[in-house]
Amino acid sequence: MSANARGLNTLVRHTLDRRRVYIFPTRHGLMLGAMLLVILLGSINYDNALGYMLTFLLFGLFLTGILHTYRNLAGLSYIGAQAKPVFAGEQAKFILTLDNRGQYPRYSLDLAHWPRLRRHWHRRRKGAVSRVGSIAATAIVQATIIVSAPHRGWLALRRVRITSTFPLGILRAWAYFEDDTQSIVYPRPHGRLALPLGGPSAQAMCAGTSHGNDDFAGFRPYRPGDPIRAIAWKTLARQETLLVKRFTSGASRSVRLAWADCAGLGGVEARLSQLTAWVVAADRLGMHYALDLPGVSVALGSGAAHRHQCLRVLALHDLR
Repeated sequence: MSANARGLNTLVRHTLDRRRVYIFPTRHGLMLGAMLLVILLGSINYDNALGYMLTFLLFGLFLTGILHTYRNLAGLSYIGAQAKPVFAGEQAKFILTLDNRGQYPRYSLDLAHWPRLRRHWHRRRKGAVSRVGSIAATAIVQATIIVSAPHRGWLALRRVRITSTFPLGILRAWAYFEDDTQSIVYPRPHGRLALPLGGPSAQAMCAGTSHGNDDFAGFRPYRPGDPIRAIAWKTLARQETLLVKRFTSGASRSVRLAWADCAGLGGVEARLSQLTAWVVAADRLGMHYALDLPGVSVALGSGAAHRHQCLRVLALHDLR
């Protein structure tokens, strides 16, 4: 399901049943229970029939709420998740798919990343909650969960919690879905060294400019960081898409990004960040590039697949 996740398996449907749905009163539900106790004690003390009737009426409403809160989650199916690669320090987005095969809609659903190793207070304060809202009967919906990706490597989703306080807000029903979907986290692209290019046009290519003898190579979509002077403003009104002009030069068409080229940076993470910045820059310039790391090399190539292969090697360096 996730083209960029490790261990891609056949989707497995996880359906909630009565053994997997938990229910407990909310803060408002506990306040209602305390109020019912006070009313009951007053009714017993003064032998007040109206007090008994109000107590049993509200208690019956409480019991009915248990049934409807449970039924709002029971039978709901979790199909799986997918994630795209991100750079370290960014937010990874896991797209979750829920399937409601029941004959009635579901209301007021929330999803949250809920790993086991964190303490409860930390999950409540740091975890991002995704508001799913309502799911129509026999419908399939997708929701996005944001997970912090501070380090390179594999980022596992592990466990997701789904909650609902429908219909009265006095009871909370929740359940957990286990998921081994992983997103790959590239090293953070950062470094002070320029691309190790040769030839007189190296600086011009790094800056996104072109010399008079450079050849026009077409357009490509705008990416953050592209120079403003390279934007094709005339095509903006016609295509309503921001495009950037591409130029090619006879010199510096290919480059080899080697581990030894950034030896002066010292630490492993600093080198990986610099190589990542070079890969991103070379791909943005439309160049052919190769990557050399201790124990692994990527042959000369270009394009999205080659970019992902190089960044994957950098992300998993010394982590396997």
